[in-house]
Amino acid sequence: MRKSVRAFTGEIVPIDVVQSIVLGANRAPSSKNTQPWKLILVQGAALENLRSDYQSAFNGGVKPADFEYVYSPDPLPDAYKKRAVELGKTFLAHKGIDRQNKEKRREHDGENYKFFGAKQVFFLALNKGEYALGTFLDCGIFFQTLIIELHNRGLGCCPQYSVMAYPDLLRKHIPNSEDQMFLLALPFGYPQKGHIANTFVSQREPLETFFRVVE
Repeated sequence: MRKSVRAFTGEIVPIDVVQSIVLGANRAPSSKNTQPWKLILVQGAALENLRSDYQSAFNGGVKPADFEYVYSPDPLPDAYKKRAVELGKTFLAHKGIDRQNKEKRREHDGENYKFFGAKQVFFLALNKGEYALGTFLDCGIFFQTLIIELHNRGLGCCPQYSVMAYPDLLRKHIPNSEDQMFLLALPFGYPQKGHIANTFVSQREPLETFFRVVE
């Protein structure tokens, strides 16, 4: 069962294993075999410098830039909002954080901008001006295939949209990315066994709420 992993060991996934995972994900389908995705692995000193800048921005109260694309409808439909609120409540409760404790909640939010301590992070991107709604769908299929490839190797990961809030920092630390739009980040690695963040499993809707058979 796939789930989000938010605590990793310090062990680096060898590059040959990473390449094998990425090649597996690259078999994802896309319209007319267009393969619009770009995938960037950031690790080592580059990741530590990026992480440092992200933490400085978040802790310093730097206002996020405008996101380069809109992820969700605004306002959220009631059913979506209910699930989002419930996720937030249950995850905080699981970690023993009182919802009224602003300091602990901010610390919890700040974990996003540390990439949850991962030593390796994928960034998904596409070329600016070369996309439509279907292009995002193709990239999403690729991204999910990448997640499954990681899971099948015993690795964990956690998709992130929140860190798209500072695209200027991404371009500062990722060379030759001026013509690309960043879509998502994916911190990954070997999960810390027993870590409280990794024992949380989000709820899913019952089958009958989203699935039906027509015959």
